[in-house]
Amino acid sequence: MEDSICKEAKIVLGAVAPTPFRALAAEEAIRGKTLDTITAEEAAEAAVSIAKPLSMNAYKIEITKALVKRALLSSL
Repeated sequence: MEDSICKEAKIVLGAVAPTPFRALAAEEAIRGKTLDTITAEEAAEAAVSIAKPLSMNAYKIEITKALVKRALLSSL
C-alpha cells in the first residue's frame, strides 16, 4: 500500500481447494486502485469467479467472498 492505493497484492485462499489457491483475479482487481469497500467487494467477487463448488459445499463461496472483503478492509 502507498497511501490508500494498492501497489502490489498477494491473495491466497486456503480451505477452499485441495491446495492453497492463489486468487490472481482478485489481486488484479485491486492492483493500482484505492482500497475501499467497493474495490474490496470487486476483489471478493473476482476471488471466486472460477469457483466450481461441489454439491455440499457451495456455501464456501459466500464465506470466501466475505472473508476476502473483510481481510482487505482490515488492512486499511
